[in-house]
Parts: sequence; structure tokens; C-alpha cells
Amino acid sequence: MSLRAQLLAFTLVTLILPWAGLRFVEEMEAALRSGLEASLLGRAETVAGVLEKQLGADASAELARAVVSSGSAVYAHPLRSAPEVDGRRDDWGPPASADLAIGPAQRLAAGTHERFAYLFIDVDDDEVVYQRRPGQPPHGDRIVLLLKNAAEPPRWLLLLSSAPGGFRAEHTEPPQFAPLGRFEDRVVGSWAETRRGFSVEARIPLSLVDAALGVAVVDVDESPSGYTAAVVASWDLRTADAGPFVYRRAGVQTLLEQFARSGDRFRVLEGDGWVVADTGRVVPASAATAPGGLADRFFRYVLERDDAPYAGLEEPGGRVADVALRKALTGETAVAWYREGPDGSAIVAAAAPMREASGSIVGAVLLEQASDPILTLTNRALLELVTLTLAVSLIAALGLLAYASFLSFRIRRLARAAETALGPEGKINVTLPGGAARDELGDLARSFGDMLGRLRDYTEYLRTLAAKLTHELRTPLAIVSTSLDNLEHEVREPAAAPYLARLRDGAARLDSILVAMSAATRIEQAVNETQAEDFDLANVVRACATAYADVYRDRVIACSVPAAAPVRGSSELVAQLLDKLIENAVSFSPEGSTIAIDVAETAEAFVLGVTNRGPPLPAAMRHQLFDSLVSVRAHRDGRTHLGLGLYIVALIAKFHAARVTAEDLEDGGGVVFRVYFPRG
Repeated sequence: MSLRAQLLAFTLVTLILPWAGLRFVEEMEAALRSGLEASLLGRAETVAGVLEKQLGADASAELARAVVSSGSAVYAHPLRSAPEVDGRRDDWGPPASADLAIGPAQRLAAGTHERFAYLFIDVDDDEVVYQRRPGQPPHGDRIVLLLKNAAEPPRWLLLLSSAPGGFRAEHTEPPQFAPLGRFEDRVVGSWAETRRGFSVEARIPLSLVDAALGVAVVDVDESPSGYTAAVVASWDLRTADAGPFVYRRAGVQTLLEQFARSGDRFRVLEGDGWVVADTGRVVPASAATAPGGLADRFFRYVLERDDAPYAGLEEPGGRVADVALRKALTGETAVAWYREGPDGSAIVAAAAPMREASGSIVGAVLLEQASDPILTLTNRALLELVTLTLAVSLIAALGLLAYASFLSFRIRRLARAAETALGPEGKINVTLPGGAARDELGDLARSFGDMLGRLRDYTEYLRTLAAKLTHELRTPLAIVSTSLDNLEHEVREPAAAPYLARLRDGAARLDSILVAMSAATRIEQAVNETQAEDFDLANVVRACATAYADVYRDRVIACSVPAAAPVRGSSELVAQLLDKLIENAVSFSPEGSTIAIDVAETAEAFVLGVTNRGPPLPAAMRHQLFDSLVSVRAHRDGRTHLGLGLYIVALIAKFHAARVTAEDLEDGGGVVFRVYFPRG
């Protein structure tokens, strides 16, 4: 793992601090929510207890409802003003979405204002049939009302008309629902035609419909054979079990209003969840509508909860349908959170059961209050502390990452400099980057520089060793040779002759070594003293190739050069370079083989190539072929090889700013040396 990766991993450990801060905020958020829930639930239970005492025996009458019935419950929404009974819906407050569907083409809307209940029945009918003659069939399309209250027997009323406009309700009886000619003057109504059929609006005293209400539509159609009638009702036509009629109770409403407080909404639910009293209004929290800065938005995103939409609290309108809150109607307390509007403001609702004197559940009190969806944000000191902790941790993490990148950059730069300190020609660069720094990396760079400096001095010593040895050994070797000459003249013993011969052979070999070392030294001096001039490389190679053909008669010398190859340098030195390459090629090639000499042209250089057949280059010595005192010959030919030939080639190539390479042939049967001379 790289240093930067290690520091990055360590940096991630520092994120434990903001993570712990976020966990703390989450725990604080849960605690604040629990506290708010407990507070609202306590208030709801208090209000429920007060209402139980104030209603007393009337609680059962005001709240209890027959929840088991074959008929659909009809809920009357409170109307802000008394609508005009004209058969139109335009002066009703509740939307059409709150209507009760009696059948696929029949809809009922109910409302109350002061002492009256208002009904609006909308019917889709392709053929509207009116009453022809009062009391005689066909009686036409009509509406049947089943009214019940606590003090009187059920009433059956008929809403029908002979033309659009106002009418009086008549008494009727099942199953024909024909008009009986007895009118109920307390119920007034109006008939209006619509584009889809007709609508009927009626006003009924609440005293007539206090307990239950059923609505049926008798659809009469005319046919060639007579008339047909179909009945669609909100209750089972085989019984008179109409559904409950639920509306806001004035007595309960008056008692509930004493608990009204700004921003809170109290509702009283009857046994099936219908709202019978409602006071107050939920005011959205200001923090929810104004999220504030970036920190607020971040915490809102992290702590956001998947609360149910507030619109789903009632289904249908006027009846609490949320399963969590309906637990209060079974005797348990309940709390639920909701989200409201596009800004995501929160509303918390708490429900507490209401009991009559016998202990039976007759309803519930529901308390709703708006709140910031993230309560923790209301504690500015806590928010600032956690935000500061998170910001400092992120800055520290980024700082460590930047510092790790800087250290990694310094180390990589030092590593690259160390890798390239030794040049391709053996030159050592002792200057390493970062040596001026006063830290551990600076100490490391200075240590590497000192080591490379000592290595350069030692390499320089080895490079000049040949010249020094040549100078120092020449005189002792001359003394040894002279002494051998005198000894051979003085000693006549036959037994000493082999020893003298071996001494003479050793002295001759030492002399050849000194000659070779002297040649390398002279080449170095010549390179330093020679002045560069323009010459034709092709002529030099052509002339040398002719001479090599005479000298090496056991080899075939093939030469291919262009008409001219102008370069800048020294023709004498190039001839010596070519001598060393040919000598090397002859040494490694078998007798009778071909040694090819060629000069090729490229856009930037003239390439001198010498190719010979023979063994490939040893893999372990490929990068040391042109070093001093390096020999790769696997056999001895009776001659002393010090490994200075290719070293001389490299010296001469450097003088000409040329590049020299050695490669195996593609078939592996030989080697090619190439020298790239820049164009003159």
C-alpha cells in the first residue's frame, strides 16, 4: 500500500468524530421527537378526560354510533354559510371529491349549517323522466330518503318533481316508493337538469335526521312496452337499516373550543372515526418553510424521515383512516408523524380514547400540531457544535490527504532521481531533489547524494586506473625484461630453460596488457584533444572495408554505403571505432562467415551497422557491454582480452554525439552493432 493510501486510510479514522456527532444528533432527534410526542399525548389525554366529565351521561348520545350497519355512513361537512336550495353546487364549500358514491352514476354530498342538514344528489341519466300527473304512474325519476332520529320512528320521504324547479317532499313507503299525497313541509328541495342528467338539492331539519340517513335513487326509463324502474340505495333494500348520519355536534364543539390554542388543532372522533367536533388550525412551522443555510440543508437530508403524507390522514374526508391513530378507538393511545406540502413541513398527531361512565370506548380526542421536521435544528448551539465538528474533521481529512500527496510526490521525485542517477554512459549525477529540506526526506536525499558522490569518485578512480597502471608498471616491467635478457645469457643450465621461457611468456603477456591499456588511454586523450570537422562517413567506411578484406581473408567482408554521408567529427577516430567493431565481429564469428558493414540513412542520423554471424549476446551482460574492463568471451583464443574494445567504441561515439546499440539478429544467429551519427 502506498504512503498516500496509508495516510488516506488513517484520515478515514478521523471521520469517526463527525460520525459520532451525527449519531448523537440522531439520538437527540429521537429524544426530542419522543418528548414532543409525550407532551402532545399528555395534552390529548387531559382534554379527553375533561370532555368525559363535562359531557357525562351525554357522551354516549353525542359520540356513540352504530358502527355495524348494512348502510353506508353519510358524513355531513360543516358549511360556512347556508346554500341557496336551487339545485346547484356552486355555493357549497366541500369539494366534489368528498362526495359519497351511492352507485356508479349516483353521488351524494351532505352538509350542515346551524339547525339544518343539506343534501345534494347528482345523477347521471341519459333520459330524465318527470312525474306526469300527481299521484298517478308513472311517477318518474325520484329520490327516496330514509330518515331516523332518536325520538321518532323512521320516515320515508320522496323527492320528485314534474319539472325543473322547487318542490315539496312527500311521504312514501317501500317497496314501490310511490307518492302518498302527504307532504312534509319541513323539507324543501329543488330539481335541476344537468348536461349528464339531473341534480336534486334539499334542506332537512337536523331533528328529522339526527341518527341515520339513507338515500336511494329510482331511475325510470321509458320503453315501447311501458316503463321500467331501477333502484340504487345506500342501504340494503331488504331492511330499513340505514347508515349513520354523522355531523358536527354543537355541544361537543362548544366544549372543545375552550382548549383552542394558536397553532394547535383539536378534533373529537366518534366511535367509527368520524369527526364530530373540530377547532383550531395547524400552522406550519417557520423553520420548515425557511431551511436556512447549507448546514441546515445537510442535516435535513441526513435526518430526513419517511413520514406519511398528511393528506392521507382522512379517507374519506371527515373520517380518520390512519391505522396508527385509529388505535385510540380501541382504547390505546397513539402518535403519528406526517409531512405536509412541498416544503416538507411536519405535523405530529396524538390521539387519546374517550370513555363513558361504564368504561366503554365512545370516541377519541385527536391533537395535531405543526413542527419542524428536524427538531434538532431548533437547537442552534447544538447545530453549530456538530457543524463545526464536521467541518473541522473534513478540513483535517483534506489537509492530511493533501500532505500525503505532497509527501508521495517528494518520495516519487526522489525515487525517479535515484533511478536515473546513473546515466547510460556511466556518468553519475550526485544532485538529488529535496536535499535542502530539513526533515527526514531531506536527510535521505543528502545521504543518497553522499553515497552517489563516493560511488562517482570510485568510478572515476576505476576509469583512470588503466592509465595509472600503465605508467606505474611500465618501468618495473622493463626492469624484469632486461633482467630476463641478462639471466638468459648468464645461465646455461638446461633445467632452468623452461622456467625462463615461462617468465618470458608472462612478461610478454604483461606487456600486451600494458599496450592495450595504453591504447585506451591514448584514445581518451585523443578524444579530448581532437577538433571536430566535417567529413564523409561513407568514404571512411568504404576505405576501411577494402582494408579489412585484405587483412581478414578467412572472412567475407560485405560493404553497403550511400554515395555520401556527411557528418561532423573525426575520420581517424571513426576508423578506430570501426576497427574495434570489426575485431569484435571477427572474434565471435566462425571462419568463412560474412561480416556486413552498411551505412543507412534516417531523417535525423546516418546509422553505421556491423553484423556478424555467431552466438547471441549474453542476457546478463547486455547493459555492461560498453563498460571498461568487461569481456564476454566464453573461449580463449590465445590472446589477452581486457574488455576495452567496446569501451573505446563508446568513447568515440560519445565524442561524435552518437548513440551506440547492440542487438541480436531476429533469427538469433548473430549480432548487429549500430552507431547513430547525427547528420552534419
